[in-house]
Amino acid sequence: MNRKWVVASRPEAEITAGNFELKEEPLPEVAAGTMLLRTRYLTVSPPARMALVSGGIARRPIPIGATMRGSGLAEVVDSKHPEFAPGDLVLGDLGWQEFAVSDGVRRRPVRKVQPHPGHPESTLLHVLGGGGATAYFGMTEYCRPRPGDTLVVSTAAGSVGTVLCQLGRMQGCRVVGIAGGSAKCEWLVEELGCAAAIDYKGEDLSERLDETCPDGIDIYFDNVGGETLDAALARITQGARVVLCGGTSQYNHDLDWYGPKNYFNLVYKQAEMVGFYVFNFADRFPEAHSRLAALIDSGDLIYREDMLEGLDSAPEALMRLFRGDNFGVQLVRVAD
Repeated sequence: MNRKWVVASRPEAEITAGNFELKEEPLPEVAAGTMLLRTRYLTVSPPARMALVSGGIARRPIPIGATMRGSGLAEVVDSKHPEFAPGDLVLGDLGWQEFAVSDGVRRRPVRKVQPHPGHPESTLLHVLGGGGATAYFGMTEYCRPRPGDTLVVSTAAGSVGTVLCQLGRMQGCRVVGIAGGSAKCEWLVEELGCAAAIDYKGEDLSERLDETCPDGIDIYFDNVGGETLDAALARITQGARVVLCGGTSQYNHDLDWYGPKNYFNLVYKQAEMVGFYVFNFADRFPEAHSRLAALIDSGDLIYREDMLEGLDSAPEALMRLFRGDNFGVQLVRVAD
């Protein structure tokens, strides 16, 4: 039997467990040109909230009764596909379920992967996967750091922010991280080497930005949008770079996005604000991952995983993200 989470209702405000229903069904058949995948890990990220309501950019929300969308790492356990064999590991669109059938391209698109030597296979879902690549190309292509720059990173304790803070420090930046909770802020300073950290849950963000960035913000890497982006725009320096990566604060309101009031500061400061989509750099992923793996091996780059056990915990994993309870990249281990 295959167990899977389906969408039972659309959240009116915050996501609840009642928005999902756990169902069982017979294992799907493996037809010619397809393969049966067994999910090992799911990665849970905030944009999943948009898939439940507006459907995001595509404007195609998940239908009620359909399997909840989700990416992860799986093992091929049966194959009638010429390019995949039992035992292969794949990354891609699996859905919140224990088993999935894929043709590799249209029906549950996946790509074959191999763990980097000496690194857990779960790292393929974050620091040696899309999250690490996002931080790497965001830094090298758009932040363009200079020694002495003040770099501010929101959701600094997340999968992208963690890597970006450390890359910025290695480039000679003075890094200020924004995170939720004193424990995360202490970790950013004591373990990642940030010059300062701001607890947006327990401190006044505007006051703390003034205190920690007395000369202004040269680079702001935005993962939350909303009022946090507005506060950063109010403090940018001449020629600053503002990089838009995510909008966690807005995913619960994705049909009514908050527009920044301080955007015209980009004109006064002759600064730039740019967004980017990491999969436009997919052909360069090996470059990013090899460099990040080398930094992990040398001890210069660290990461943290927040692992929940079992498919049953998938809804809780998503709710934890919006409560800010996760510490590190949020993963669900479905099977060994």
